Amino acid sequence: MAYHISRAAEREWVDVKDVPGLRQALMVGEVHGSHHMEVSLYELAPGASLGWNRCPFEESWFITAGNGRAALAGLEYDLGSGDYGVAPVGLAHSLSAGDQGLSWFSVRAPKPPAFDGARSSISAQPLSGEYLGRPSETDPRHRFVGHYSESDDVVPFGDLSMPGYHGPNIKNIGIRMMVDQLLGAQHHTTFIAGIAARSGPGRAAKVHYHPFEEIYYFIGGGMRGWIDGNEEVTETGDLVWVSTDGTHGFVNEREEPARWIEVQSPVPPTSDAFFFPDDWRALPQEDGTR
Repeated sequence: MAYHISRAAEREWVDVKDVPGLRQALMVGEVHGSHHMEVSLYELAPGASLGWNRCPFEESWFITAGNGRAALAGLEYDLGSGDYGVAPVGLAHSLSAGDQGLSWFSVRAPKPPAFDGARSSISAQPLSGEYLGRPSETDPRHRFVGHYSESDDVVPFGDLSMPGYHGPNIKNIGIRMMVDQLLGAQHHTTFIAGIAARSGPGRAAKVHYHPFEEIYYFIGGGMRGWIDGNEEVTETGDLVWVSTDGTHGFVNEREEPARWIEVQSPVPPTSDAFFFPDDWRALPQEDGTR
């Protein structure tokens, strides 16, 4: 499959086996064609806990509602809306919900193994840790976590400039990095992105593809896109997954900015991370033809 759209209106929640109080809404995974990531929404009931475990993948979270606590690497953090973090491969960690319950956006990369006899979670002994309160990006004691608030919003908008790409083909965009190699992730990156209102053709994201998989989870507004040659319209709460080499481009013709959580896996290379088919078609052939 070149792409998959998880529509908010069609989302299905299921109880997670052997974890009391936990519900999952899978948005993209192996069943949809993904080889590198699994992306879900989770809800944990008030007072419930995932317990301590180690995983053969890295797992990141972005808290969307409620309160709770995360513990990892000898550190403990209170969690609330806008907090995020990552548990690297094999690191013992736990998440628990407070009196409001806990809801989050989750990424697992690489995707959990599915071969016969695979173990996707191994129980671990509880570890007491240093309590540090809510995640802070100005406290050098804090590791593996951060906090995003709308005061950090992704303006001013401009031409995209990030490792692996700069140029004029993606315009009127702003990004705010969250989970990346600086935070401790090695297999995926997560960031908040936005495209300005009234960014039509030629003023947003031209059709392109990547040597990695990518998702867009819309948390504000929506966009019109061309994905694998098909025109698609997205709304708040929808998720778009695009495979490696899957072509995609977007415009935002609405009167409000579009905002989304973007995930890329594997981690993009530091060069040649974006390919624009129109640019390649414009190059002359060596015999002088076009």
